[in-house]
Amino acid sequence: MNIFRKVFLSFLGLTAITLLITLGLARWSFDQGFLDFVAGLEQQRLGELSVTLSAVYSRDKTWDAVIKSGLEHYASTPAMHIKGRPPALHQPSPLRHLGKDLDSPGNRAAPPHPRRNRQDAAPPTALFDPQGKWLVGAKPRSDANDMVSFSIYLQGEKVGELRSWLDSVPQSELASSFSTQQRYASIAIGLLCLLLAGIASWLLATKLTSPVKQVIHGVERLSLGHYDLSLNPTRADELGILMRNLNGLSHILSENRSAKNRWFADISHELRTPLTILLGELDALEAGIRPFGPKQIESLQQEALLLHRLVDDLYQLSLSDVGGLKYHFNQIDISKICHNVCSALASKAQQKGLQLTTQIQDKVTCLADPQRIEQLFINLLNNAILYTQQGGEIQVSLSQNAHSAVFEINDTLPSVPEEDCDKLFDPLYRQSTSRNRSAAGAGLGLTICKNIVIAHKGSITASPSTLGGLCARVELRLTKDKI
Repeated sequence: MNIFRKVFLSFLGLTAITLLITLGLARWSFDQGFLDFVAGLEQQRLGELSVTLSAVYSRDKTWDAVIKSGLEHYASTPAMHIKGRPPALHQPSPLRHLGKDLDSPGNRAAPPHPRRNRQDAAPPTALFDPQGKWLVGAKPRSDANDMVSFSIYLQGEKVGELRSWLDSVPQSELASSFSTQQRYASIAIGLLCLLLAGIASWLLATKLTSPVKQVIHGVERLSLGHYDLSLNPTRADELGILMRNLNGLSHILSENRSAKNRWFADISHELRTPLTILLGELDALEAGIRPFGPKQIESLQQEALLLHRLVDDLYQLSLSDVGGLKYHFNQIDISKICHNVCSALASKAQQKGLQLTTQIQDKVTCLADPQRIEQLFINLLNNAILYTQQGGEIQVSLSQNAHSAVFEINDTLPSVPEEDCDKLFDPLYRQSTSRNRSAAGAGLGLTICKNIVIAHKGSITASPSTLGGLCARVELRLTKDKI
């Protein structure tokens, strides 16, 4: 079952259950109210009947005439037709409904309502004496749901009591018809509301599941390798956030695929170039075009060293990316390491005609791996020597502030635009797209440097230098806490 059906049936089922409970409670409330209404009518009828019976009792001072003639005979006889009826002899007695007094004995207002012919629809009624003994009328019932009683008073003295028994289903044809009509009306209203709820549930489920279907379609496209996903998240809820995240994910996947393709192309180029030179040199030697001697051996050795450096850089980069580089952190003096690296590479800078100046503060200590810090300094200084034009200048500085050790290398032309500085740490990135080999190197050294600095919880940035070239800045934390 798809999510649309689940949402639709959930809304419809919840509405149906709520509707059934509401209609059931409404029907129960109607039945209770209708029974009270019937009891009120019966109270009125007993009050009118008590007027007639009190007239009979005031004339005969006994209930014998009522017992002889039957209670039904007096139910249709107005009190004014009874001979010898004294005026204002009737005083209404308290009404007890469901066994509880509904009127107080002090309420002496006689019912002024005229008699209405309801004998055929009247519930079973009986007359009792003041002691509660049955005299005439219907026999007392124990299966009735309700009982209405009305006491008969004569000159303040109770002389009898009328009792009627009510059923849960009214015996009156009019009342029964009204109850049935209300039941059918409730059923019709319930069906109409259920139909409207079904339509509303359909529309609501369609609206709620529409973005879900878009997300599902987008995920399917991503799984098939189609990264040109462009959802239109107009919602401000969690689904809108999910759609925006999917758009971002598709953009990242697209960039990663492009980067992977560039990576393979760059690696192939970097490996193919020295291999082509090596094979060409070997073919020339084999064919006798070039004589075998120290010059040819040096040329072959340079290309072999280039291949070795490229493969070693790739290996180091792969280890740093997967966290395979081993780090042993100790509190070390990086000033000595910086001095040693500058001394080791000074001759290389001189061979290119570069002026190397240093400004290294003594006893700069931090928690670091000495081997990786040395690799970091070598890669950064080598990068400056390789890319700085002949006759230029390189300045190396190391200082310490309150929170970190700062290592900087500034060089002269060529420079890098500020918007491209962050890309220098991407693998195999070169500003020039001509792929010339005027400067040796595969473009992996700065990427390895970035991974080493990240492992030390530091930061590395590149920016245009005040000398006209590039400024590489590394900050390492001064802390004795474990990294």
